[in-house]
Amino acid sequence: MLSIALTILPIFLLIIVGYLFKRFGFPGDNFWVPAEKLTYFVLLPALIIRSITETDLSTMPVGPMALTILSLGASMIVLALIVKPIMRIDGPAYTSVLQGSTRINAYLCFAIGDALYGPQSVALCAYFLAVMMPFINTSLVPLISAYAGNGKPNWASVPLQVIKNPIIIACAIGWTINMLSIPTPQWLITFLSILDRGTLPIALLCIGAGLVVVLDLSRLVALGTTAILKLICMPVIAIALCQFFGITGLPLAIIVLFGGAPASPASFILARQMGGDAPFMAAILSAQTILAALTLPPILAYIAPLVSQ
Repeated sequence: MLSIALTILPIFLLIIVGYLFKRFGFPGDNFWVPAEKLTYFVLLPALIIRSITETDLSTMPVGPMALTILSLGASMIVLALIVKPIMRIDGPAYTSVLQGSTRINAYLCFAIGDALYGPQSVALCAYFLAVMMPFINTSLVPLISAYAGNGKPNWASVPLQVIKNPIIIACAIGWTINMLSIPTPQWLITFLSILDRGTLPIALLCIGAGLVVVLDLSRLVALGTTAILKLICMPVIAIALCQFFGITGLPLAIIVLFGGAPASPASFILARQMGGDAPFMAAILSAQTILAALTLPPILAYIAPLVSQ
């Protein structure tokens, strides 16, 4: 476990550096939003396209992985609904619990996957997102609308959000090139390789810059329950589902990694847009990101024998 902790330590140190940069105003408040957009719309798609293009997809258990990922997402939504009665919070705050229990910080998973399992993990990370993101978005939009009390869910916007998502687009491009064996010139691969080198450092700094260190005692039970659901229950369920569907090796590692990662920063944006409790969402994201540094190493150490099979 110590070796795993030391391997991912630099990743969380970069997050801390990002937090300190933002706190002390370096390089300026106007830097972070453009940096996030650059990472989301350009750098991460470049990393995904190059990785999928260079990966042998014939060895990937696509079907069993998809069943495992979808079952994992559905299980977490059901769990979040089951625990609602024990939380003395209003509807908008509960939408933050829903998002905090189900959505995943992809940047952190890409960084840890690359650090622990090498470049071959990137294509698997991309596949996880390609399956999970549309399912979670489609499932959460009506629930958030219902509990936030802002009227009927805007179903028409969901397919458009999926189609326009740069991660989904990058996955589609990479898979098309790979499956159709479209010749890719070496200069293009080199260009994408140079471009994607800045992805993970900038993404991790932006995660740190987005941290909000607060302690809302009135919602401590809800915050703690959300952390337990996301950082403990979800990876445990992921392990069980992988064993049920026969997933082993690196695919198992990636699924469990995503299960044990903190919630996505995009949850804050959705909470603000759909009438949820954005400040509480920020508190959940910050708490989970900090706690994940403690919970991920033992989880990944536990599955190490299964990954080596």
